Amino acid sequence: MVETLVVGGVVLAVLVVANLLLTLALVGRLRTLQEMVANQVVLRDPALPQKGETVGRFEATTVEGEAFTDAALREGRTLVGFFAAGCRPCASVRKQLLESPPGIPLMAFIEGDPGDPDTVALGASLKHLARVALLSEGDSVTRAIKQAGYPTLVLVDKGVVAASGHYLHEVLT
Repeated sequence: MVETLVVGGVVLAVLVVANLLLTLALVGRLRTLQEMVANQVVLRDPALPQKGETVGRFEATTVEGEAFTDAALREGRTLVGFFAAGCRPCASVRKQLLESPPGIPLMAFIEGDPGDPDTVALGASLKHLARVALLSEGDSVTRAIKQAGYPTLVLVDKGVVAASGHYLHEVLT
């Protein structure tokens, strides 16, 4: 009987020590994360175009049939956005743009089939505040601006990337 109590006590002591070590490890990890937040370490998508990069050559045609090339981005500031129909974050960014237009020219590139009603509706909703063009497979625009998923927003100042991100607050601050 005494032997059983000793074995039980030893097992209980081992479990208590293991629990204590696990708790200390969690506290250490939380402190590391807390320091990252306090130092405002920004986790940025490395695939996005970097500030200071020059926009490459591209040619696109708007839904109205106008030519739009990289030459148009060499003057002033332009916000370039890449959107896709059915993309929830894109819908959120589109809603923000419609509620509060950025006050600078906006060029919207939309991925999708020109015959798809959702793609057409997305383009129509952005036409009020942007020039709109549809993207096709292997389009020169995505290579020239280095689009990284949907939505991708790039603020271009005189042909050079001034800011990039997936949300408006990342590019318009």
